[in-house]
Amino acid sequence: MISRAMIAAIAVTAFYAVPIHSVSAQTEEIVDARNVSVRERVRPGYDAVGVRAGAFTIFPSASVKGTYSDNIYATDTNTESDFITTLGARVSAVSSWSRHALNLRAGVGQQLYSDNNDEDRLDWDAGANGRIDITRDTNISGGLSYAQLHEDRSAPNAIGNAAEPTEYSLFEGDVALNHRFNRVTTRIGATYANYDYDTVPLFGGGTLNLDARDREHYTQFLRLGYDVSPDTNVYVQGTLNQRRYDLTPPAVVLNRDSDGYAVVAGTEFRLTNLAQGGLYVGYHEQDYDDPTLPKITGLDYGASIDWFVTPLTTVRFEAASTVEETIAAGASGYTDNSFGVRVDHELMRNVILGGRVGLAKLDYEGITRSDDVTSAGLSVDYLLNRNFSLRLGYDYSDRDSNVLGLDYTRNEVGLTLKAGL
Repeated sequence: MISRAMIAAIAVTAFYAVPIHSVSAQTEEIVDARNVSVRERVRPGYDAVGVRAGAFTIFPSASVKGTYSDNIYATDTNTESDFITTLGARVSAVSSWSRHALNLRAGVGQQLYSDNNDEDRLDWDAGANGRIDITRDTNISGGLSYAQLHEDRSAPNAIGNAAEPTEYSLFEGDVALNHRFNRVTTRIGATYANYDYDTVPLFGGGTLNLDARDREHYTQFLRLGYDVSPDTNVYVQGTLNQRRYDLTPPAVVLNRDSDGYAVVAGTEFRLTNLAQGGLYVGYHEQDYDDPTLPKITGLDYGASIDWFVTPLTTVRFEAASTVEETIAAGASGYTDNSFGVRVDHELMRNVILGGRVGLAKLDYEGITRSDDVTSAGLSVDYLLNRNFSLRLGYDYSDRDSNVLGLDYTRNEVGLTLKAGL
């Protein structure tokens, strides 16, 4: 779903300390970067500079966030509110070599609930990605990552009677060979993902073993593109995927292994002072090994486009159609069709306003379940200096399902202080 945005925050009193700058002066400074979104724009004096360590620049950061949620369990009735404190720390190292590249990263986040301590969770992740430049026109890119995560209570596959959120580990890797023949571009590669779910305790006693959800995803792709101009590339891409579960019958009732493919045509473009991004459209199909599970077919599409309304305002449009796994009895999977719009406005050099709206339609294949998910949010970022920033944020989410008991509405307000070098 489009959303998946982090709740954020800023102290209201901080606004009174903001230096005043005229809009005309601000526009002058960024006129040469009009094809850069508001969130990605370089801000001298407010961007962390990092710590040099040989050929690397290290960017450490830490944050503390306080969030009030009026429905922590994402339930339709008997809602429970709580205050959540999240402590976070991240570090990344970026190489500065003239050829090749290597980026390292690691992070940890601790959620602490004031009244519902069983919801406390510690997530962490570590990873690396890089590029090997073979020639001027040929390189190999890739990455590896490992994370210990948990499913939010609002996730489509969340266990309704679980006494604690579902925890799982995720290992991912990818590799790709990129080559250019004059205006013709080629990219061939593969990705891998391994999901391993923990056993969860249940309300009223007992546990639920989730080994039936453990699986591996393999993907292979080939893209052929052509540079219509220096700023526009059109392409066709074919993708194959194989999804393999650790348990198959007779250990489980259904064999959820599947094979799929997608064929799309798309473009990536940069129109100076107007817009940049990419979009594609095509067809996808997912076929399941168990004869009782129907295949999923349909339109495959995706888009992420930044529209530079003014030098100070960026509108981002996003859309995606994906085939997702499910544990719903009788369903082979579900199609997630999502759409979103985000607006960012630079009120001052160090004050950024943000707003977003997202809609998602989750259609389950093989059963009648259909979910409509709406999300929205508002935020204000205040950059105090290059080492400290504040954010005030509000997030709204709502699920309207045709299955009794799956509806929920949630409102969250958060306040975050972030420090970095």
